[in-house]
Amino acid sequence: MRRLPAIDALRGLILVLMALDHAALLLARVHPFEQWDQPLPAYASVSWFFTRWVTHLCAPGFFFLMGAGMALLEASRREKGWSPARVRRFLMLRGAVLVAVSYVFEVAPMALMVHAGQQAMPLSPVVLGVLVCLGLSLLAAGALSGLGTRGWFVLGAAAVLSPNVLLPWLDAEGARHPLALLLVASGESALVTSMYPLAPWFGMCALGAGFGRLLRRDAEKTLNAALPAGLLLLALFAAVRAGGGSGNLRLAEGAGWMGWLTVVKYPPSLAFTALTLGLDLLLLWMLHRTREQLGAMLRVLVSYGQAPLFFYVAHFYLFGLLSVAFFRERAAAQWMLYPLWLAGVAALLPACRWFGTFKQRQPEASPWRML
Repeated sequence: MRRLPAIDALRGLILVLMALDHAALLLARVHPFEQWDQPLPAYASVSWFFTRWVTHLCAPGFFFLMGAGMALLEASRREKGWSPARVRRFLMLRGAVLVAVSYVFEVAPMALMVHAGQQAMPLSPVVLGVLVCLGLSLLAAGALSGLGTRGWFVLGAAAVLSPNVLLPWLDAEGARHPLALLLVASGESALVTSMYPLAPWFGMCALGAGFGRLLRRDAEKTLNAALPAGLLLLALFAAVRAGGGSGNLRLAEGAGWMGWLTVVKYPPSLAFTALTLGLDLLLLWMLHRTREQLGAMLRVLVSYGQAPLFFYVAHFYLFGLLSVAFFRERAAAQWMLYPLWLAGVAALLPACRWFGTFKQRQPEASPWRML
């Protein structure tokens, strides 16, 4: 099955936005956390609010597109004669590789975060960061790869809702239980440090797998349907936010539109999920509809989007080294952050193009395809 430029371009766009979030952390030492059991952040300016807010599109987009990519890869490999069992093994091994990459290559960036003035993360045996959760989600999705389209959507919706249903019933001690931290709660214990509990983020992957199944049937129709689907999710966000209740995990704090748009990410509330996936789907539709007009810009985003893991690891080290070399004593001013972010992203483009081309030239079963 042919690659869909809009999928790669959206992945590339959210990688670029992710780099802004991490540049703010490592260079400017600013990184709010929207934690379910803590007061939501307040922002000193509209510019700092949007610097953080636009990056909320990233993690939901990664999980959703990973699910869609899994469905498309399965179709492509089946066309080339792979058995369902072989596809399942490949996907599950790919998930295990993501977990391994996280534990091997994220140790140094985490140390740099501590250098950048952030609170040290406890060295629990199990750390659920974004790469680990992506890998575990792919392991689970690979094991369930025989599920039908409707099954993926039902499973995804149930998993996305799980923290909104379960957390209001848990007391503080119950929410710190290792099983709760693994599945639905963000927080820490002696055994588990959880920023990305598995259930809701796997749910976004499962919704993406259902979307990918629809892409396999009719890519044009499905990409066009991203517009009404995105608008429906934004309407759901507005309804949940206006209605209050567990779908927010925390109610809006403070007056004004910034308080209303500040939603809980850790773990993802229903309001957060509806808002971010809705916007991601609108962006996907826009990138598909304007692919001819975007021209060179689309090709740049596709280059990033075809080397996502390479970009993820490389950008952490790039901005981390900049932090150590130039901002050891004083954080970067806000006016410096944005040009440094764009310069760093631009510097990674040739390497991403090279790696993406190199990976595509490898045989389907090559270990390089795992990356």
